[in-house]
Amino acid sequence: MAAIFDSRTAHWASVPDQSLAESFARREAGAYEAAYRSFGPQMRATAMRVLHDWESASECVQDVFLYLWRRENAYSAARGSLEAFLVTCARNRALERLRQATRSRAATEKVEVRGTYVLEEDPIERERIARAVARLTEGQGAVVQLAYYRAMTLSEVAVQLDIPIGTVKARLSAALRALRRSLIPQDNHAT
Repeated sequence: MAAIFDSRTAHWASVPDQSLAESFARREAGAYEAAYRSFGPQMRATAMRVLHDWESASECVQDVFLYLWRRENAYSAARGSLEAFLVTCARNRALERLRQATRSRAATEKVEVRGTYVLEEDPIERERIARAVARLTEGQGAVVQLAYYRAMTLSEVAVQLDIPIGTVKARLSAALRALRRSLIPQDNHAT
Protein backbone atom coordinates (compact mmCIF):
# COMPACT_ATOMS: atom_id res chain seq x y z
CA MET A 1 0.00 0.00 0.00
CA ALA A 2 1.15 3.54 -0.68
CA ALA A 3 -0.04 6.88 0.58
CA ILE A 4 -1.66 9.40 -1.73
CA PHE A 5 -2.83 12.93 -1.04
CA ASP A 6 -6.52 13.55 -1.53
CA SER A 7 -6.94 17.29 -2.15
CA ARG A 8 -10.72 17.10 -1.67
CA THR A 9 -10.45 15.90 1.91
CA ALA A 10 -6.93 17.26 2.55
CA HIS A 11 -5.54 14.06 4.03
CA TRP A 12 -3.37 11.09 3.10
CA ALA A 13 -5.29 7.95 2.34
CA SER A 14 -3.95 4.47 1.74
CA VAL A 15 -4.41 3.27 -1.79
CA PRO A 16 -3.17 0.13 -3.52
CA ASP A 17 0.24 0.44 -5.15
CA GLN A 18 -1.36 -0.32 -8.53
CA SER A 19 -3.63 2.71 -8.20
CA LEU A 20 -0.65 4.90 -7.34
CA ALA A 21 1.28 3.48 -10.30
CA GLU A 22 -1.58 4.25 -12.68
CA SER A 23 -1.93 7.80 -11.30
CA PHE A 24 1.83 8.29 -11.60
CA ALA A 25 1.75 7.07 -15.22
CA ARG A 26 -0.97 9.67 -15.92
CA ARG A 27 1.44 12.28 -14.43
CA GLU A 28 -0.94 13.39 -11.68
CA ALA A 29 0.78 15.80 -9.29
CA GLY A 30 -0.69 14.14 -6.20
CA ALA A 31 0.70 10.80 -7.32
CA TYR A 32 4.18 12.29 -7.66
CA GLU A 33 3.97 13.62 -4.13
CA ALA A 34 2.70 10.28 -2.84
CA ALA A 35 5.44 8.40 -4.71
CA TYR A 36 8.05 10.74 -3.25
CA ARG A 37 6.73 10.18 0.28
CA SER A 38 6.45 6.42 -0.20
CA PHE A 39 9.58 5.63 -2.19
CA GLY A 40 11.85 8.68 -1.72
CA PRO A 41 13.67 7.23 1.32
CA GLN A 42 14.47 4.00 -0.52
CA MET A 43 15.54 5.95 -3.61
CA ARG A 44 17.80 8.16 -1.46
CA ALA A 45 19.32 5.10 0.26
CA THR A 46 20.07 3.55 -3.13
CA ALA A 47 21.71 6.76 -4.35
CA MET A 48 23.65 6.99 -1.07
CA ARG A 49 25.19 3.55 -1.66
CA VAL A 50 26.58 4.84 -4.95
CA LEU A 51 27.45 8.44 -4.04
CA HIS A 52 28.29 8.21 -0.33
CA ASP A 53 26.96 11.74 0.17
CA TRP A 54 23.55 12.57 1.66
CA GLU A 55 23.13 15.90 -0.13
CA SER A 56 24.08 14.46 -3.53
CA ALA A 57 21.76 11.50 -2.97
CA SER A 58 18.88 13.86 -2.11
CA GLU A 59 19.57 15.96 -5.21
CA CYS A 60 19.66 12.77 -7.25
CA VAL A 61 16.14 11.84 -6.08
CA GLN A 62 14.89 15.33 -6.92
CA ASP A 63 16.52 15.08 -10.35
CA VAL A 64 14.68 11.81 -11.02
CA PHE A 65 11.27 13.23 -10.16
CA LEU A 66 11.90 16.40 -12.15
CA TYR A 67 13.06 14.39 -15.17
CA LEU A 68 10.05 12.08 -15.00
CA TRP A 69 7.66 15.01 -14.62
CA ARG A 70 9.06 16.65 -17.75
CA ARG A 71 9.09 13.47 -19.83
CA GLU A 72 5.77 12.11 -21.05
CA ASN A 73 5.38 8.34 -21.10
CA ALA A 74 8.47 7.83 -18.94
CA TYR A 75 6.62 5.25 -16.89
CA SER A 76 3.84 2.82 -17.71
CA ALA A 77 2.14 0.80 -14.98
CA ALA A 78 2.12 -2.18 -17.36
CA ARG A 79 5.95 -2.31 -17.34
CA GLY A 80 6.18 -3.19 -13.67
CA SER A 81 6.32 -1.94 -10.12
CA LEU A 82 6.52 1.81 -9.61
CA GLU A 83 8.80 1.28 -6.63
CA ALA A 84 11.29 -0.80 -8.64
CA PHE A 85 11.16 1.71 -11.50
CA LEU A 86 11.87 4.69 -9.23
CA VAL A 87 14.65 2.95 -7.31
CA THR A 88 16.29 1.91 -10.60
CA CYS A 89 16.00 5.49 -11.89
CA ALA A 90 17.66 6.76 -8.70
CA ARG A 91 20.48 4.22 -9.04
CA ASN A 92 21.05 5.10 -12.69
CA ARG A 93 21.03 8.84 -11.95
CA ALA A 94 23.49 8.30 -9.07
CA LEU A 95 25.78 6.30 -11.37
CA GLU A 96 25.58 9.11 -13.92
CA ARG A 97 26.57 11.62 -11.22
CA LEU A 98 29.41 9.32 -10.14
CA ARG A 99 30.69 9.12 -13.73
CA GLN A 100 30.56 12.90 -14.04
CA ALA A 101 32.41 13.36 -10.75
CA THR A 102 34.96 10.72 -11.71
CA ARG A 103 35.66 12.43 -15.03
CA SER A 104 36.15 15.82 -13.38
CA ARG A 105 38.43 14.38 -10.65
CA ALA A 106 40.45 12.24 -13.06
CA ALA A 107 42.58 15.17 -14.14
CA THR A 108 43.63 16.07 -10.59
CA GLU A 109 43.63 12.81 -8.60
CA LYS A 110 45.53 9.59 -9.05
CA VAL A 111 42.87 7.02 -8.24
CA GLU A 112 42.77 3.53 -9.70
CA VAL A 113 39.84 3.38 -12.10
CA ARG A 114 38.45 0.41 -14.00
CA GLY A 115 35.89 1.63 -16.52
CA THR A 116 34.19 4.53 -14.80
CA TYR A 117 33.86 2.98 -11.34
CA VAL A 118 36.31 4.20 -8.68
CA LEU A 119 37.70 1.16 -6.87
CA GLU A 120 38.18 0.92 -3.14
CA GLU A 121 41.54 2.50 -2.25
CA ASP A 122 42.35 0.11 0.65
CA PRO A 123 44.26 -2.77 -1.02
CA ILE A 124 43.20 -5.31 1.64
CA GLU A 125 39.51 -4.42 1.30
CA ARG A 126 39.83 -4.35 -2.49
CA GLU A 127 41.31 -7.87 -2.44
CA ARG A 128 38.58 -9.13 -0.07
CA ILE A 129 35.89 -7.77 -2.41
CA ALA A 130 37.65 -9.24 -5.48
CA ARG A 131 37.75 -12.69 -3.81
CA ALA A 132 34.04 -12.47 -2.96
CA VAL A 133 33.16 -11.47 -6.55
CA ALA A 134 35.33 -14.31 -7.89
CA ARG A 135 33.28 -16.82 -5.84
CA LEU A 136 30.06 -15.81 -7.64
CA THR A 137 28.71 -17.90 -10.49
CA GLU A 138 29.98 -16.94 -13.93
CA GLY A 139 26.69 -15.25 -14.85
CA GLN A 140 26.44 -13.35 -11.55
CA GLY A 141 30.08 -12.26 -11.75
CA ALA A 142 29.65 -10.92 -15.28
CA VAL A 143 26.59 -8.88 -14.28
CA VAL A 144 28.36 -7.43 -11.20
CA GLN A 145 31.45 -6.57 -13.23
CA LEU A 146 29.44 -4.68 -15.83
CA ALA A 147 26.91 -3.03 -13.51
CA TYR A 148 29.29 -1.93 -10.76
CA TYR A 149 32.83 -1.88 -12.10
CA ARG A 150 31.90 -0.46 -15.50
CA ALA A 151 28.84 1.46 -14.20
CA MET A 152 26.55 0.18 -16.95
CA THR A 153 22.79 0.45 -16.64
CA LEU A 154 20.84 -2.80 -16.42
CA SER A 155 19.67 -2.31 -20.00
CA GLU A 156 23.26 -1.88 -21.18
CA VAL A 157 24.27 -5.04 -19.28
CA ALA A 158 21.45 -6.98 -20.95
CA VAL A 159 22.58 -5.83 -24.39
CA GLN A 160 26.26 -6.52 -23.62
CA LEU A 161 25.56 -10.07 -22.37
CA ASP A 162 22.74 -10.68 -24.88
CA ILE A 163 20.30 -11.80 -22.16
CA PRO A 164 16.87 -10.50 -21.10
CA ILE A 165 16.82 -7.64 -18.59
CA GLY A 166 14.82 -9.84 -16.20
CA THR A 167 17.72 -12.29 -16.15
CA VAL A 168 20.12 -9.43 -15.45
CA LYS A 169 17.97 -8.32 -12.51
CA ALA A 170 17.69 -11.85 -11.12
CA ARG A 171 21.44 -12.50 -11.41
CA LEU A 172 22.30 -9.14 -9.86
CA SER A 173 19.90 -9.70 -6.97
CA ALA A 174 21.32 -13.18 -6.29
CA ALA A 175 24.87 -11.85 -6.57
CA LEU A 176 24.24 -9.03 -4.11
CA ARG A 177 22.72 -11.46 -1.60
CA ALA A 178 25.76 -13.74 -1.97
CA LEU A 179 28.19 -10.83 -1.60
CA ARG A 180 26.34 -9.55 1.46
CA ARG A 181 26.59 -13.00 3.08
CA SER A 182 30.28 -13.29 2.32
CA LEU A 183 31.37 -9.71 3.08
CA ILE A 184 29.25 -8.74 6.08
CA PRO A 185 30.14 -10.67 9.22
CA GLN A 186 27.16 -12.52 10.66
CA ASP A 187 26.65 -12.47 14.42
CA ASN A 188 26.12 -16.11 15.35
CA HIS A 189 25.45 -15.38 19.01
CA ALA A 190 21.78 -15.02 19.83
CA THR A 191 21.04 -12.67 22.67
